[in-house]
Amino acid sequence: MFRKLSLAAASACMLACAALPTGAAEIRMMTFGGATNLPVWIAQEKGFFEKEGVKLTYAQTNGSVEQIKGFYEGKFDVISTAFDNIVAYAEGQSDIPLPGPYDMVAFMGVHGGMNSLMTRADINGYADIKGKTVAVDALKSGYGIVLYQILKQRGKLTVDKDYKVISVGNTDKRLEAMRDNKAVAAIIGAPTDIEVQKQGFKLLADAAKELGSYQGSAMVVRTSWAKDHEADLAPFIRAVVAATDLIFKDKELSIAVLRKHIPTMTQEDAEKLYPRLVGPGGLIPHSAMDIKGVKTVLKIRETYGEPKKKMGPISRYVDTSYYKRALAQTSPAAAKK
Repeated sequence: MFRKLSLAAASACMLACAALPTGAAEIRMMTFGGATNLPVWIAQEKGFFEKEGVKLTYAQTNGSVEQIKGFYEGKFDVISTAFDNIVAYAEGQSDIPLPGPYDMVAFMGVHGGMNSLMTRADINGYADIKGKTVAVDALKSGYGIVLYQILKQRGKLTVDKDYKVISVGNTDKRLEAMRDNKAVAAIIGAPTDIEVQKQGFKLLADAAKELGSYQGSAMVVRTSWAKDHEADLAPFIRAVVAATDLIFKDKELSIAVLRKHIPTMTQEDAEKLYPRLVGPGGLIPHSAMDIKGVKTVLKIRETYGEPKKKMGPISRYVDTSYYKRALAQTSPAAAKK
């Protein structure tokens, strides 16, 4: 069952889908929650999906393991997930084995790591984490290894030696673990990382600042599906790219859509968030893959992935040919208008 990102998001999707002609490209998507879904929300609000003839339905996952399972079961056509997840599954270094042969590829980028290392109020620095427990989505992939790397760089702390790790799932689950005193630190995505500071949680590090160029989340398809559905995937790509470009140009619209889809967000918090969305580590211009950032992911995975192995080539995890062909085409749906 799909669990909608918000009532507003669900309503927007229903309205957009209702206006589409018979034979529209149908895309089923699963993503994590958070402000980095803004390109999808903008594409809905501005009618970019409708213009491209795309019928989009999407859901929010409780965690990457659930997400990948549903993806491989054919419940979703596209997922937005940490790029590192794709590499981990490709190399047999994930928390669970794939239910079949490796069949995933990242085809366009989302963001460069809009996440923060947050701690409980009683943690005053990296030294206070030693001997305690941190919470992650998945133990062996995703932003868990970002947490390990930051703790190593800044606190000289080694995973499973200086601190313990528990796998609990998405951002809400990680916050719950900290509130219940099961963990003292976790990686928390935007804008939740802004909101929870008002509740007493502390910001210890900005992941983007700590890691430099980093391919955070990416849009991913199963290669077997994409080969047979490129005519459906191409208009989706064009709609998301158009929306991402608009975000960089129109602050007022971006903030309005953010607040519509995240009703708890104040104007003040939205004003703080927007520069992060369009700045270093935020949304990637034109929704492209950040190849320099991809290389950073591979380097970190070589450090923490088990069994140890050399990562690559990049073409094993990334295929930008769908993206390039989509942007080189004229939209058939738009051309009829």
